[in-house]
Amino acid sequence: MTQKLNELLDLCRSNFSEDEIVEVKELIDVNENKLALETVCAIFYEEKKVVTQEQLELIKSIGKNMTISPQKWERLGVLKLLTR
Repeated sequence: MTQKLNELLDLCRSNFSEDEIVEVKELIDVNENKLALETVCAIFYEEKKVVTQEQLELIKSIGKNMTISPQKWERLGVLKLLTR
């Protein structure tokens, strides 16, 4: 799972600030994978950042594997539609 989260973080480098990248990376490094994914979703949502289809699909895939509530990423799909 750590590998997939790092892959997601790489995809987010163009969207996230350096501080946001560091925050998520620190969570991944201490194996707080669920919190790391929730943080990625929160950053996208709270900062109203544009999420790409590729990012969203990877978030969904990771979230389903971790059994995280779909509400965490479903709201990002709405953001994606609003930013077109």
